[in-house]
Amino acid sequence: MRMNMKKNLGSEIHKKMTCEDKFYGTTTVGTKGQVVIPAEARKDLNLKPGDQLMVMGKFNKTLGLIKADQMEEFVKIIMNNFSGTGMEKHIKVHIEKLMGGVKKNK
Repeated sequence: MRMNMKKNLGSEIHKKMTCEDKFYGTTTVGTKGQVVIPAEARKDLNLKPGDQLMVMGKFNKTLGLIKADQMEEFVKIIMNNFSGTGMEKHIKVHIEKLMGGVKKNK
């Protein structure tokens, strides 16, 4: 039954994804809070041992990882998507606050 639930969840997720999105499967949080990133994801995203990942959360429900050295490009993509919406200044201030917190934690 549990395996069937996972397959159904995967099917539902795939229906809402764009051609650039990819569902790599599931992973389990270990007793020390560690997770294993699926091999296909590590290969596709060129993740190597020692790479630093930024960990982000949204709505107290979603967890995201991004390579630290890709954050600038990611922010540019976000800003381009909001260009002309009037939200640019608000988003820029928010990102600067977040990045300031990251620099302080190093």
